[in-house]
Amino acid sequence: MPLKKEFMDNRTKAWLYEILNSIHEINSYFDENQKTLSHLSSNIAVKRAVERNLETLGDSLAKLISYMPGLKISNVERLIDICRRIKQGNDTVSDYILWDVIRHYLPTLYEEIHLMIIQRTE
Repeated sequence: MPLKKEFMDNRTKAWLYEILNSIHEINSYFDENQKTLSHLSSNIAVKRAVERNLETLGDSLAKLISYMPGLKISNVERLIDICRRIKQGNDTVSDYILWDVIRHYLPTLYEEIHLMIIQRTE
């Protein structure tokens, strides 16, 4: 769904960039040889850093969707739910769920958010 420029105020822009920055940071914790579930599971510092960035990402997504309820983002409810459970310290977010988010949800989210930003500058 294309965004109307009048809805792309500074607040919206900040949330979009915060989402992208969180994804960039998560990706920076892995080089191509280490981008594995094993690396995530065995390195507590990486796991905690990923969780922290997902908390930030989830907060920004929730604010964005609340502010712009008609906005279409793939799997947004699932992502927000996972991020909230992480923030609450819920042990139901396993390494497998984190890895699923990293491998499957974040690439799509990155593309969608990036496209929104590009549309804003046109």
